[in-house]
Amino acid sequence: FFKITIIVILLDFILTFFFISRLNFYEIFYPKLDHRIANNIYHHSFKENVNTYDYWGKFRYRFITNSLGFKDRSNQHIKVNTDLNKRIIINGDSFTEGIGFEYDDTFVGLLDKHLYKKNIEILNAGVASQSPILYLKKIKYLIEVQKIKFDELIIFLDISDIPDEYYYNRNFDNDIKMNSFRDISQEFLLKYFSSYLFFDIIFSKLDILKENLFVRLKASKEFNISFSDITEEQINLYESINVERGNWTHDEYYWSLYGIQGRKLAEKNLEKLYNLCNKHNIKFTLIIYPWPSQIYFDHQSIRHQIHWKKWADQRNIKFIDLFDYFDNTKPKEIIKKYFIPGDAHWNKDGHQFIYNIIKKEYFD
Repeated sequence: FFKITIIVILLDFILTFFFISRLNFYEIFYPKLDHRIANNIYHHSFKENVNTYDYWGKFRYRFITNSLGFKDRSNQHIKVNTDLNKRIIINGDSFTEGIGFEYDDTFVGLLDKHLYKKNIEILNAGVASQSPILYLKKIKYLIEVQKIKFDELIIFLDISDIPDEYYYNRNFDNDIKMNSFRDISQEFLLKYFSSYLFFDIIFSKLDILKENLFVRLKASKEFNISFSDITEEQINLYESINVERGNWTHDEYYWSLYGIQGRKLAEKNLEKLYNLCNKHNIKFTLIIYPWPSQIYFDHQSIRHQIHWKKWADQRNIKFIDLFDYFDNTKPKEIIKKYFIPGDAHWNKDGHQFIYNIIKKEYFD
């Protein structure tokens, strides 16, 4: 049995390497995402000067970075000093990155286009799953190592930054090494062993089917509708308002699990970032915004909105609360209008909405 197993594995490798790999099954089912890379300083980032495609759910879109590895409209070289009158860096997580959309369709891209006419340069340092500890490490590296000069820093503090702070505090150093080893091993097996790829695809499809059935069942219970009568729109709403990492604002279990500690860590790292900006005469602005779950449920504003407004006021920091712009008296309509179906992220109209607010609140 052992000999047969070895022979089968070797034949699989040989056939895949010389013949089956030419059909590109791997790239069909697992599109390249090698522009998203690990970073020894600030955990993860983007490759510099890429022009490729990115994927988010059903979205496939053009993805471009500049010489700093920031999402951009072109592979432009970013100078130490801007040629314009002012340079502003916007930092945040996937909302700021604009996941799911090309740069020009994101609120940062729209601001960039508008402000360039006013001789102001905008740079987007946002990357999915960043949080205050990574904002601090990245901005510190930009200032002290890359010597990039800029006038203002705008931080978009996300709901998920709180659990992410808790997670990175426990796993930051080991996570980079483990992810790199796991990703390399997984890619090798999927690329060079067709049987592994085949079974991985089959089990992935079965997992998706199982998950869809569970979500349908949970949605029918949530809205008290029969399993057979629940609509796709209602399932999407359920998925949008039940992303676990966003529940700490209104769920006591998650508030106790990571909310309390995560917010303390976020406060500590934002304090360091604020002091770093002060040291280099960089204006600091803090902006917060809701997820669909905060719009739909009666969240505890004291845990997030009131807390960060007080924090900003004590330091004389400009603070913008975007919660006030999302009408929670009609939560279903607002979520459908501004968010990707079944997702917590803004859709194209949502980015346009955020752009209009920031332009008015900050720049007009």
